[in-house]
Amino acid sequence: MKILLIKSEDFIPFLITEKHLEKIKSIDKNITITVVPSSDKQEVEKQLIDAEIIAGIEPDIPPTENAKKLKLIHVFSAGVSKILTKDVIKSKIIVTNSSGFNATPVAEHAIGFMLLFTRKFYDTFQKQQKKIWERNQYITELRDKIVLVVGLGHIGSEVARLASSFRANVIAVKQNLNNKPDFVDRLYSIDQLEQALPNADFVVLTLPLTHKTRYLFDMKKFRLMKKSSILINIGRGGLVNEKELIEALDKKIIAGAALDVTEEEPLPKESPLWDMENAIITPHHGGWSERFMDRGIDIFCLNLKAYLKNKPLPNLVDKKRGY
Repeated sequence: MKILLIKSEDFIPFLITEKHLEKIKSIDKNITITVVPSSDKQEVEKQLIDAEIIAGIEPDIPPTENAKKLKLIHVFSAGVSKILTKDVIKSKIIVTNSSGFNATPVAEHAIGFMLLFTRKFYDTFQKQQKKIWERNQYITELRDKIVLVVGLGHIGSEVARLASSFRANVIAVKQNLNNKPDFVDRLYSIDQLEQALPNADFVVLTLPLTHKTRYLFDMKKFRLMKKSSILINIGRGGLVNEKELIEALDKKIIAGAALDVTEEEPLPKESPLWDMENAIITPHHGGWSERFMDRGIDIFCLNLKAYLKNKPLPNLVDKKRGY
């Protein structure tokens, strides 16, 4: 069985080591692994022809029309929207993701965003550049703020747990209202989102991007939020109508936004978001840490073992639902 691993040479968190390869090979003696740099597109396409399994980060997975033996695509991320082409959806190719493997860094990133706004670090950093010693009279606490987590999967649950540890009041939108975690004060269904929005000081988006969630947040939703509220998007850029978000920030319909993801990535230089004082932008690295690929390989191996034993795959993607 041939596994094609696409490695990203430019990014330290995505490095595949010999230790990783040995861990995969130890699963079955019949496994052969071909590792190809993502930059060598021609070699990737060549090796894909007879590969049974391909694994890599989402942007590096190539079109699969020439992969006649391909049975499984594994993505080292939670999002798979770019993988689910019409051909892949119609095919018998299994798609698995790494949902949950980066919950810790992404959730910490979200908490960092909240603290930037409550402790006014952004304002302080700007004054530091100008050597201005000036106390901000509007510094506040995360404690007792209402944090609305939209999407209570692996990442959303960890955001909620961490926010609760700061003694924030956590409410959440969840598909299944059963099994409410102890660290969540109240659950809402997606149909009740508009009821929850007016209560929140922070609205944290952790949903996958599907045809149902695209542009879920638009001007209608922003107008339901408090004028003092902050939108945090650590899910997917397409969850938010960016043009209308810019308008909402410009007109102070909401107080601010913190975005680790944007509709177009990299964010175009001409985007007004770069210069808005009430917007924080990070370049979609909320899930990165030195443990990124260690955790990714662990989840890949977990799914590979299930695949070889013809058992249900833990991270199987529902290709029609998109996650």
